[in-house]
Amino acid sequence: MITDFLMPKLAMAMNEGTVNEWLAQEGDYVEKGAPIAVVETEKVSYDIETPYAGYLHIVVPEGETVPVEVPIAQFASDEDAYRSIAGEQASTASSPVAEVPSSTETDAAPQAPSASAGGRIKASPLARKMAADRGMELAAVSGTGPGGRIVKRDILAAEQQGVTTAAAGEPVMMPGTSLEPVRIPFKGMRATIARRMVESLNTSAQLSSFWEVELDQLLALRQQFLDREEWLGTRVSINAFLIKAIASAATQVPIANAMIEGDEIVVHRSVNVGIATALPGATEYDSILVVPVLKNVQAMGVLEIDKAMKSLIERARRNELGADEMSGSTITLSTTAGLSPPGTRATPVLNLPNTTLVGPSTPEQKPVVRDGEVVVRTMMPLSVTFDHRVMDGEPAARFGTALHEAIEHPGLMLG
Repeated sequence: MITDFLMPKLAMAMNEGTVNEWLAQEGDYVEKGAPIAVVETEKVSYDIETPYAGYLHIVVPEGETVPVEVPIAQFASDEDAYRSIAGEQASTASSPVAEVPSSTETDAAPQAPSASAGGRIKASPLARKMAADRGMELAAVSGTGPGGRIVKRDILAAEQQGVTTAAAGEPVMMPGTSLEPVRIPFKGMRATIARRMVESLNTSAQLSSFWEVELDQLLALRQQFLDREEWLGTRVSINAFLIKAIASAATQVPIANAMIEGDEIVVHRSVNVGIATALPGATEYDSILVVPVLKNVQAMGVLEIDKAMKSLIERARRNELGADEMSGSTITLSTTAGLSPPGTRATPVLNLPNTTLVGPSTPEQKPVVRDGEVVVRTMMPLSVTFDHRVMDGEPAARFGTALHEAIEHPGLMLG
């Protein structure tokens, strides 16, 4: 018996997915419910479990993108059925194992990587490439894939633990030692990000406003939280206050919390803040932009916002967010403040279908005039990018004013 394994539809808006990595090899016997592949869609990667048991025949190779509900693999119930679909691959792939793994073996803790009879360490192609790029010795990496196979997450975990030394006597070409250009595949998540950026600019009328906002009262209020950090259980970040300020301003100017759906402008009552976050990519040349969503912020306090935001971002770094946590934003905050040189102004691209994006930049102390006197204040450049199809200049100005007041006088939004 042969069963097709289809590209799963992981979210309502998902139309296609990329097979980022196979977690089992051609010809392996895979138990029902075992992780079988890493599928990437709309900036999120998911570990996919198989609802079938059988011998694996890979139809779609790693790195390929296909529509949802298209077969990406097949499962054969026995060796004869596997040979009938795999053809020549059956003789070159690891031959189907005669003994099916027992449940105790399946549930065992991850083991150190085991070598095949020829001494070859079991690792996915992506994991091998990542290890080579990092000068990493595969023999020092513990595999968590099926049968102890080393997969992408194992390389990233080993890198955090400092496993970056190649085997003795093995030459390693570190980045920058060659004059050959570095070629990065323009597909998968990188291509998805690019497509969405171009789509945003081509389909909306984007305009940005810029000004500076004084942070001294906000920083003084934050210090009260920091003084009680141990008791509160968290070191409250400035972004938590900014998210609260965005919710306050969006509540006062609801059109900033709207979006176009078909032939309607939908004004949302719930303020769901998309937190645009840059994460490191697989190599030093790449990065990943994700937008986890903090929902119903208008009903949350700063401390609750801070804890929920940090949980989202931490799980985003571990690639553990579900589709519902990456969708449903109504307004966006860019979190690049602190990464740019002081005084930087930017025009962040809208996160469609959101109408509004708030882009803070790096604060700096500078002289300003207050009540006729020159004093030193902590000033932060701030931008608001909005979709002029939805929001005209007058409500955009009111939103900016409400945001300005909430940030400069944070006690008011906490009342």
